[in-house]
Amino acid sequence: MSETTTPDTEQPPARAGGSPIGHATAIGAAGFAWCSLALGLTTIGAFSAANGSIILVGTFFYGGLVQLIAGFFALAAGASFAAAFLTAYGAFWLGYTAIEFWVAPHIVAQAMSAATAKGAASGPEEGAAAGHSVAQSLGMFLIAWLVVTVVFAVASTGTNGVVLTAFGLLTLTIVMLITAYLGASGAGVPQDFALKSAGWLEIVLAAVAFYLVLAELTNENFGRNLLPLFPLNRRPLLGAAQPVLSA
Repeated sequence: MSETTTPDTEQPPARAGGSPIGHATAIGAAGFAWCSLALGLTTIGAFSAANGSIILVGTFFYGGLVQLIAGFFALAAGASFAAAFLTAYGAFWLGYTAIEFWVAPHIVAQAMSAATAKGAASGPEEGAAAGHSVAQSLGMFLIAWLVVTVVFAVASTGTNGVVLTAFGLLTLTIVMLITAYLGASGAGVPQDFALKSAGWLEIVLAAVAFYLVLAELTNENFGRNLLPLFPLNRRPLLGAAQPVLSA
């Protein structure tokens, strides 16, 4: 058996006094994986748009709140990288839920109400223009998140192959979503090919994230690395766990 040191995205350190903090990464990644799968299936058309509100409940609670809380626990454990990305994407899912559930519909409804007050014939055109404006704004919103994601992707080269793959897929997904929204029609309908491509990428991303969760929990429960995470950095990291044994 050989002795290796896992990065701070895998084994969180113990609290002073011997009380361990569990795998915040696994908890938060599970919420991200669920949201990615649900949104990906919706994007490719596997779910009806009528189910959107139900999906948003999951993105708010599991994707947003659970990831945010997990990020704070990771911060308490000294796992800075895990804390940074869990709190960031927890905030992302909360923001996404607010945009889809309230902000975007409110903008379109307000534009149509204003147009109707001026004249009934101008209502549909004003609604389409508002929809296009929302799509363009979503594209700009995602450009900012692309910068954040690229930063995490670069930093993840010091963690393991699974985390790096996840951030690579997330980067591609956001690029396709930006293309879809900035290329939206005059009525605000996203570019179909780019949007569907983003949906399939989200499904693959969910599979990778679910594998990360499975590996983290399985390896902890069995006390050895049954499911490989392909570590990329063998050096101890600040806030990393003590060395663990691997077969």
